[in-house]
Amino acid sequence: MKVKQLIVLGATACISFGATAHADFDKKLQLPKSQVANLKFKKADFGSYKIEKGLRLVPSSLASEEYVVMQKGEMSVVTVANSSDVVTKGTLVRNILTDNLSALSGNLTVLLKEGVSASDAASAAGLKVVSVFPGTKLVVLAVNNGQDIQIAAKQLKVSGVAKEAKIEVLETIYTAQ
Repeated sequence: MKVKQLIVLGATACISFGATAHADFDKKLQLPKSQVANLKFKKADFGSYKIEKGLRLVPSSLASEEYVVMQKGEMSVVTVANSSDVVTKGTLVRNILTDNLSALSGNLTVLLKEGVSASDAASAAGLKVVSVFPGTKLVVLAVNNGQDIQIAAKQLKVSGVAKEAKIEVLETIYTAQ
């Protein structure tokens, strides 16, 4: 009987020492806690994008150095004194999650309701049909020059021809590392 008790006592001691050693080992492996950089979450205007009304994208050859904020390829982002409230093709938006600047394409990707054609949806908001995806209810519509894309998206939803209308942003999703 005493041999069995000694075996159980020995096994219990081994398990206890193993658990203690494991917990101590986990503490040594933990990375030191440091403060994470603050994320600046702003209220988005649509999706995860904030409209930058004081910035414009212009060719670098036309941009004056005193107004240039940053370069984007052959284009320059410049500050402007008089900002427009109309959100059209080419308006700059900032992704509030990644802080990247991108331009709007001027297109809306629209999910149509049952029985609605692309031309019906385009005429409901005064847009042009860019492409239709046969066999689906998806269409791409474009705003006209000077037409506000946010108002057009709201008109599509309110008119009852679209279930959803998403504003297309020309953002680089993947970059080479």
